[in-house]
Amino acid sequence: MEKIIPYFGAIDLALPNEYNEAIYLVDGREIDLSLAFFNAFEGEDGITEFSAVKDLDPAVLDRVARFMEELDSKIALAQAACIADFHANGEVRDTYIDHHLSEFAPEELAALIDGTDASLPVEERMLARLHLCHIGLHPMPDESDGSFAMFDFTFGEDLTNYVVAVKFAEDGTIQSVDVES
Repeated sequence: MEKIIPYFGAIDLALPNEYNEAIYLVDGREIDLSLAFFNAFEGEDGITEFSAVKDLDPAVLDRVARFMEELDSKIALAQAACIADFHANGEVRDTYIDHHLSEFAPEELAALIDGTDASLPVEERMLARLHLCHIGLHPMPDESDGSFAMFDFTFGEDLTNYVVAVKFAEDGTIQSVDVES
């Protein structure tokens, strides 16, 4: 039996692909979507291990489908969370922007903020360039993270390995705004 998931297409309930990919357009930019199915368990050495899923519960895909049907509103929430975190001197400003401000060569920084409002402070001009690059759904999270979905924002994969990760719970509430590599 299969279930259709927006943007991902048909998912086989009996033996789903462990990792599924799709593309979503946001403001003319291609955003990578991923949908991962795995079982997490504690290994013999105490480290979390993962195994492929067989016989996926249809309720899991129903939750994914509901989340994907509201994708545009979730994107807006994630963007607003990045802006609010920046203005609260949180991870976006103190860890992501300030780090890159000290790391970028002058010509890299100039290229990044080119075309933004020159009357704004450089940090706000950098914030204006932060954009969504990936949305990952993990409908069967392990206890170490517990996030249902993660929205990654970047200045560009060619400029940095770091992302601002906005993590969502299954109910659509934002759990955290973190910087990850």
